[in-house]
Amino acid sequence: MAANDVELARRDGAAFRSVRLQLQADGSLRLHTYDMGPGSPTADGREQNEFWVTVPAHEVAKLAFLLMKERFVGRLQAVTEFRDFCKGNEVVNEFKTSP
Repeated sequence: MAANDVELARRDGAAFRSVRLQLQADGSLRLHTYDMGPGSPTADGREQNEFWVTVPAHEVAKLAFLLMKERFVGRLQAVTEFRDFCKGNEVVNEFKTSP
């Protein structure tokens, strides 16, 4: 599995469901669900269904801003936590302090 395609959640069994996060080649971001089993019939009677939400590349920075705001609001250690998160996930970042 490539780093740009990761399974976030999975339910095995008769009512199978897989939720994946995918970074597309064009820079867009997709959250994709695949259902299979008797609990997910489509209009044509097939027992499998797919659906997804795609955020276009030009909106990914806005999405990142909003998700970071949601995660770090009220967190006095937000800068340190964010730096550690980036470091732990090999995200290039620059940390500076004033003299």
